[in-house]
Amino acid sequence: MGHPVEYTEERLNEIIDLMEDYIENTDIPIVAEFAYINRIRRQALYEHKELSDTIKRMIDKKEFQLEKKALDNDINSTFAIFSLKQIGWRDKQEIEHKVDKTVLDELREKYENK
Repeated sequence: MGHPVEYTEERLNEIIDLMEDYIENTDIPIVAEFAYINRIRRQALYEHKELSDTIKRMIDKKEFQLEKKALDNDINSTFAIFSLKQIGWRDKQEIEHKVDKTVLDELREKYENK
């Protein structure tokens, strides 16, 4: 069993450069694929805050490419939807209802005094 990989500032900068190159040269970038190709544990990428902006750029490109390619019928829409759900898209519409407490109190008072 090997010893744990040390992520020095220099190594993290190398990874950022690799990620930037991957983002620019890949139609639909995937974090897991990048990690596999570069022999890095995917979870290790998320453990270093120095990589978070680049990871977000990768996911942003993935999102817009999936949406664009699905709308243009360049890729299977069902799989695009599945993949988009992996990065936070939802089928259902969520509606948040907020009611001011003073309005509720006024209504309660109005009906209790009848």
